[in-house]
Amino acid sequence: MEKKDVALVVDDSEIVRKIMSNLVRKLNFEPVEAVDGLDAIEKSLEHDVKLFVVDINMPGLDGISFIKRLRKTSRYREAPVVVVSTEASEKDMQIAFDSGADLYFVKPVKVDAFLSKVGALIRSKYGSESQLTE
Repeated sequence: MEKKDVALVVDDSEIVRKIMSNLVRKLNFEPVEAVDGLDAIEKSLEHDVKLFVVDINMPGLDGISFIKRLRKTSRYREAPVVVVSTEASEKDMQIAFDSGADLYFVKPVKVDAFLSKVGALIRSKYGSESQLTE
């Protein structure tokens, strides 16, 4: 059986983690869940993470601080980071993008949009054979 790439799903809500884990499975990733930014740092050291799905508002280390730390590492400087948050203001989105997020979704996430945009992000970061034939 082929080993799947790991997606780290970071959210303090267990329900949201389960929903987002199911979505990343549809993109052929094996989800690993973290309850906050500090837990996410530990898990990102334990696994070779190929996709991060991160909430902003969490106790301890919030999502923005986690993304900033992630981007300072050579290992994850270019890794795809997707923010999924209840925060819907332009300001919050801009802060996330300035911190290093690649995509931003407001909860509740529209499944089709998430799958197509994150799928395209993954292809742009890691390439795919389909790009060679275009």
